[in-house]
Amino acid sequence: MQRQPHIPTYTYADYCLWEGDWELIDGHPYAMAPSPFGPHQIIISELLRQVGNELHRLGCGYKVLSDLDWIINDKSVVRPDVMIVCGKKIEKHLEYAPVWVVEVLSPSTSFRDQIVKKELYADQGVRYYLVADTDNKTVVMYELINGEYKIKPDAHFDLTDQCSIDLDLETIMNS
Repeated sequence: MQRQPHIPTYTYADYCLWEGDWELIDGHPYAMAPSPFGPHQIIISELLRQVGNELHRLGCGYKVLSDLDWIINDKSVVRPDVMIVCGKKIEKHLEYAPVWVVEVLSPSTSFRDQIVKKELYADQGVRYYLVADTDNKTVVMYELINGEYKIKPDAHFDLTDQCSIDLDLETIMNS
């Protein structure tokens, strides 16, 4: 019988001691290096501009955030590229599920963003999940329906009955 090598798992306490940028998913560490390239950052900037302007215009209390740790539990800490949240004031890190998350693909994160995080976000109840691909200039949008993500055909997002946003994906992806 061949023995499986021991694969250690880590906790949020371990995560707090690490240098550099990391994510922790189900106790497994993922390095977030090297830093994203220009097209990645440009898409994030355009998303922040569009979403921030829409939320400000609506005045519905939602905030758009980028590069903030979301502490899901003691074994999982992620840092989505962009997220929309509503709720209590965030002092340090997000500790509840955002309503909307965007991940911009890069070669080192593609599998994690399209498979691992998609499952994690569905499990946490993130209503909308968008995956932007800078190489193909596409955005795949998902909506959580009955606990599963289904492809969303349009860029209209109902955050609440009183708060909806529409995005210009062409401008975002061609920035």
